[in-house]
Amino acid sequence: MDSVLNTVQRFLYIGSDIPFVFDPPPPLDLELGKQVLGPAVNPVDPAGAGKQPEPPVTTEGPAHKKTGNKKKDNQTIKLEVEKAKQQQTKNNKPETPKAAAAAATESKSLTSKPVETVATAVLPLHPVLALIKSVRSRHFKSKSLRRTDECLFALAYCARNFATPEDRHAVYVLLPELIRTSHDLLTFISYFTQLATQSGHAGFGHGLRTAITRWYEKFTPIDLAEMLVRSISTAGWTHKDVIAKAHPKLNCVEKQALLDAAMKRTSQLQEKKAPEKKGKKKKQKETVAPPAPALPATKETAVAVSSSKAFRRYQTLLQFKSVPNAGKALELLKQHGAKGRLELLPRHLRRFAKVWEALYPYLTYRELLQAALPMHDFRLLKEGDANTKAYVETLKKRLDALEAECIHPIEVFVIAKLYQHGKRYVTKVKEEMHTLYLTDMCPPLKEVQDRLNVALEHSLSHHPKTGVRYYIALDLRCVYDRKKIFRNQVITCFQASVLLAFSIYKREKNVTVVAFTEDKEALASVEFEPSMTLEQAMKLCVGLMLPTTKVSLEAPIKQAEASKLKVDVFITVTDSLIRVNPTRRPPTAQLQEYRKKMKLNLSRYVAISLTHHTPSLDWTGPGKDTGGLLEMVGYSAHNAKVIEAFAKNNFF
Repeated sequence: MDSVLNTVQRFLYIGSDIPFVFDPPPPLDLELGKQVLGPAVNPVDPAGAGKQPEPPVTTEGPAHKKTGNKKKDNQTIKLEVEKAKQQQTKNNKPETPKAAAAAATESKSLTSKPVETVATAVLPLHPVLALIKSVRSRHFKSKSLRRTDECLFALAYCARNFATPEDRHAVYVLLPELIRTSHDLLTFISYFTQLATQSGHAGFGHGLRTAITRWYEKFTPIDLAEMLVRSISTAGWTHKDVIAKAHPKLNCVEKQALLDAAMKRTSQLQEKKAPEKKGKKKKQKETVAPPAPALPATKETAVAVSSSKAFRRYQTLLQFKSVPNAGKALELLKQHGAKGRLELLPRHLRRFAKVWEALYPYLTYRELLQAALPMHDFRLLKEGDANTKAYVETLKKRLDALEAECIHPIEVFVIAKLYQHGKRYVTKVKEEMHTLYLTDMCPPLKEVQDRLNVALEHSLSHHPKTGVRYYIALDLRCVYDRKKIFRNQVITCFQASVLLAFSIYKREKNVTVVAFTEDKEALASVEFEPSMTLEQAMKLCVGLMLPTTKVSLEAPIKQAEASKLKVDVFITVTDSLIRVNPTRRPPTAQLQEYRKKMKLNLSRYVAISLTHHTPSLDWTGPGKDTGGLLEMVGYSAHNAKVIEAFAKNNFF
């Protein structure tokens, strides 16, 4: 069972049953998820797997005699029943007044005793549900998942396929705790309905409807109003669809009014009119009293709901989504504030510099960095312009927000490179389609580029630490300075390798960086220094580049073992693992031997292929131990997050 749960844990983090990570992550494979979760959700008992079901034992009783006169038989049965009732009444009737008084006293004493409540034992969670809960709780604290689709699918699968009603009920009880955002709720319902449709039962049961009602109840009226307006369609589902299927009845009148408004029943809510039924009216009987007039409190309640703070917030946010021009948008921003309003405004308003200037102080730092690309497209960043000065000044003042949001250096580096090359997208196809509709663009400004580089250096020094000992081996061939990484036409293999190693070196204490040489068994040391900038680290690695190198996946393990160096995570970065390791054999034996000699049972190995997009190592076959090994393709902040989770032993 432990090996099955380890596979489930790996699936929750990387969405695969083998230790292979693909970036960008592909859509979730539902059939693969069923194969991984099936043995863990409903395990098969090996002891009773081969037993044949015993035939039912039938006992033959005496045959009843058939009587021809049914009427006589019925009368006989009635007489017997009446005699039994009379006898029971006679036995229950007290013979004397003393007996009656004693019986009354006894019954009174019995009823006066307090009833002792028996505490129901709390059943332990199913192992799979407990695992999902721990993974989600860890993600809420440190954002350890690159995406939440796998956990949400696992929840939906458990709710549909647990064997006992108690386990299924436990899933519904935990739903409001494990699902926090609107996107997660709609994604979960999408997976739930897909599984239900395949099983032939696509409706919402009582457990799911109750869980959805409790999920809406946990929000305050203001938060509920914000969520309903900001939420967009996810996997074909909206809140309007969920409300129509689940029919939640909230205890708070204000919250229920917001759900009615989301269903476009606002006018009916304010007027408090019941929908009229079409068709012929039935004549009422004269004996039936006329309906009571509506209480005046109902009208007062409707007025109070329509004038409440949450309802007014809901109507205000809807105005932002349908604002016609920049002048009206500036009035709304000035009147109601600009915090969190960027995603509500129509996209055509991003062409106006005044709108951006009003939003700068209230944007998150990630939104502030990403704003450089659309403003560059719309020629809003010009030299000496007021908007440019305001943007650069905001990037400078709000570096503390960069630390709070834990933005990885890879994200900042990609944005800086896109702005430097005057591009909008990293993929070739998207960029070609984008440039078809662009006119002449302004050249990149040095002051904006310098400020993006400062943000990059700041992120290198202030990213959260893992406290793990790393051993990183780089393949520094000369051709890598021209070779682009997979699905990224902006960053080269050389830049990706150096940035990945240097970002880990800057934030961790125990990091050893080496480079492969022309000798397969010899590794050259890369002498990074804590005071270096990324540009200086790049220049240092340029001096170590060779025309040809010989890469061995076992070489870093052997050198660390020879140096008696304790390592928790080995990382090897190259352009193609299949090129340097044509046998497709992972370094499993060498890693296990290193663990025994160094007495480190949790040492791990990560092999990164920057260009080859298919699995290069053989993970199939009997007796393959994949614990502690991981193969990755691509280069992005998602992969860096997976490496951090793997280094912390969140999955193995």
